[in-house]
Amino acid sequence: MKEVVRILCSVSIGAAMSLAVFADVKVKQRITMSGMKIESTRMIKGPRERTEQKTEMGEAAAAMFPQIATITQCDLRRKIQLNDRKRLFLIEPLQTMSETSPSAPVSERQPGGPTRQGGTVTMTLSARDTGERKTMFGLQARHIITTQEMVSSPDSCNGPARSKMEYDGWYVDFSADFSCPIKLPPQRPENMQARRADCNDRFVTKASGISDPGFMLEGTMKIYGPDGTVQMTQTTETLELSRVSLDQALFEVPNGYAETKNSQDLYKVSASDMASAASRSQNEDQTPIRSNTPVGRSVGINLVLGSGSQANQPEIEEYIRSKILSRGLRAVPGTGDYNLTVEFRQIKESTGSKVGGIFGKVTGVDTKAGSVNIDLVATLSGGGEAKVKNKFDGPLSNAIRAALDEALDQLLANIN
Repeated sequence: MKEVVRILCSVSIGAAMSLAVFADVKVKQRITMSGMKIESTRMIKGPRERTEQKTEMGEAAAAMFPQIATITQCDLRRKIQLNDRKRLFLIEPLQTMSETSPSAPVSERQPGGPTRQGGTVTMTLSARDTGERKTMFGLQARHIITTQEMVSSPDSCNGPARSKMEYDGWYVDFSADFSCPIKLPPQRPENMQARRADCNDRFVTKASGISDPGFMLEGTMKIYGPDGTVQMTQTTETLELSRVSLDQALFEVPNGYAETKNSQDLYKVSASDMASAASRSQNEDQTPIRSNTPVGRSVGINLVLGSGSQANQPEIEEYIRSKILSRGLRAVPGTGDYNLTVEFRQIKESTGSKVGGIFGKVTGVDTKAGSVNIDLVATLSGGGEAKVKNKFDGPLSNAIRAALDEALDQLLANIN
């Protein structure tokens, strides 16, 4: 799965930034996943970019969740975060490769012994044009179905595995380069596992069909589990796509805004915000929001699954995100105000637990059947470490959730 995610990221980035076009660009899209809708806006003007994200929610919740805009000023080598409600901004300098030395994953920094040859991981990519066409935003859109499958042999480093991702969407020839002279250090995707230091797999990639589908305006992404069932669905809808000239003021700090040196000030909820949210909550017949909840702070997620685990990574990540959201926090890719690493060092099932299936797919099976041994270590930057090493009853789904509840309830309570 980690290789699928890596290739998906590179394909998505390449599709969005493949042509060197210097006109102003504005793209607004709505992403829907697990019932949550997120509206994302990206604007580019020369060496500057502005991004905004807004989660669709009721007025009460919106009053508690600040909407933060990010402006990247490559010409000034800095990034700016804006809170329009508070009229505050925070400046962070952009670092070059010579100024920063990113740490390698722990497994790569501890050689500790000989390295064995693993098996073969085969990645198969295909993109098929259905021949259907329609006009979208004045451009001719092509209906293309892209599939990406990964199969690991039984002797591979992490054991046998099979996964599949499928994009069914409408694509157009629309792309833009964000011209930035700063060479940033490579970032590790949130859901890419660290490679084992004591084992090397051989990777084989097979590709067929269209090499560059273009920019996806609308479509559906599905992740399939080893049994062929859909594990997660995400839809994309483009609301605006244009190359009209953008106001330079969108890429500057507005007049009258005050600078803060602490990122927590951007997300801190004021007494007036809480009072307004409580009033709106009663009108919307919602449960009042707890005043002591640190709403708005972001948590970056990194999940590592141990060797041979048959657990479904996207489902685990989705459950971790739900735990974070339930605390009034924001789950974000990459780096956040806090960074959470969850490492499953061992997930060992008994025969009875395997019958129960993965993450709630139980049909006529006793959910208490069997047991699962789990060795879990969760670390929160600035919030300590939680270790869980225990035997849990029930199928794999129940056991993993119970272990995560035990670790995350302890760690997330430290964010205050």
